[in-house]
Amino acid sequence: MLNERPKVFFPGLNGLRFFAAAAVVITHVELLKDVIGLPNNWKNPLLFNLGGLGVYFFFVLSGFLITYLLLVEKEKSKTISVKQFYLRRIFRIWPIYYLLVFLAFFVFPHIPILHLDYFHRLLPMDFGLKLALFVFILPNLALAMYPHASVPHVGHAWSIGVEEQFYLVWPWIVRKSNKLMRTIIYIGIGILIFKIIVLLLYAKFPQVYWIQTVKEFVAMTKMECMVVGGVGACLVFQKDKKWLDIIFNPISQVLAFISIPLLIYFLPPFLQDGEHILFAFIFLVIIINAAVNPKSILKLENRMFNYLGTISYGMYMYHMFIVVLVIRLAPFFHIQQQSPFVNLYYYTASFVGTIGISSLSYFLFERYFIRLKNKFSVVLSGSGAKENKT
Repeated sequence: MLNERPKVFFPGLNGLRFFAAAAVVITHVELLKDVIGLPNNWKNPLLFNLGGLGVYFFFVLSGFLITYLLLVEKEKSKTISVKQFYLRRIFRIWPIYYLLVFLAFFVFPHIPILHLDYFHRLLPMDFGLKLALFVFILPNLALAMYPHASVPHVGHAWSIGVEEQFYLVWPWIVRKSNKLMRTIIYIGIGILIFKIIVLLLYAKFPQVYWIQTVKEFVAMTKMECMVVGGVGACLVFQKDKKWLDIIFNPISQVLAFISIPLLIYFLPPFLQDGEHILFAFIFLVIIINAAVNPKSILKLENRMFNYLGTISYGMYMYHMFIVVLVIRLAPFFHIQQQSPFVNLYYYTASFVGTIGISSLSYFLFERYFIRLKNKFSVVLSGSGAKENKT
């Protein structure tokens, strides 16, 4: 029975999802203005880094939530149904992903207003191979192989590839490991050692194409962030008082927020290849406080943020072509680049359009698959868990 299944709902996480998606939208507004040749603030360190930070945040949050749900399932069922886990991922992630891949490869190229001239000229290059990589959920490999020929409006799906590749093995690890925290630490160390080896190899042979490709692929594969999220899930699941007391401390919370702009502007160059790991631990502090600390300084549990967080996956996936459409339509609305309101138009219209299309997608398309996903959920989570509390 639905109501007999354990339910997990962490207040505040939907709000954080929305802000992470919003950060990506803001960065891509400036990026696309630059690509189209308009005045922009793409090089501003804050605006340049916001999008990447939003993706790192999604990775940490995903690792935290999914690991916690797997631990609850393992505790209740004494095992983890990997098949059902894969089905849940398929029903939640794949419909929008494949819809956007289809649109980007076969529909958007025939809509002139959505053209990004440089990228669309390069789209036919190795078209079949790029399509195959996207179909097999390897968009990050496609971007590594063709860094200057990204597929317009769907290049940001590289992060979906990273997550899906990670979750091919993660449920097996949680299922088989009796000391998950120790296993996670070993995995994290192993990933770092492998990346260091690749970077050293690239430093010695920078002109070798396959080494360049491996280096780019590894650089995009920020699986350490999801591993960090898994560490947080273990701490919360085990109710590790020593570490949670430190994380819950108001000083820790304030330092987490303050450190974000400090790292953006003052991170030493020698740490830049590992910046995602530093941010991952910062984001973990924010996530754990929002999720389980009743005295968290960040209060995001309300109807508006819950709704925006619910459609945040759609916001992330759809926003690129919406932003391009908004920029292209500016002359139609007689908005000139010299106007003091031009950026107000870009950002307002981009967010309204993105939220609008994501809402339509959620209610007319995604909810059908979410209901299928819930049929294979041993543990109900998110808004579904909140609505079905008994």
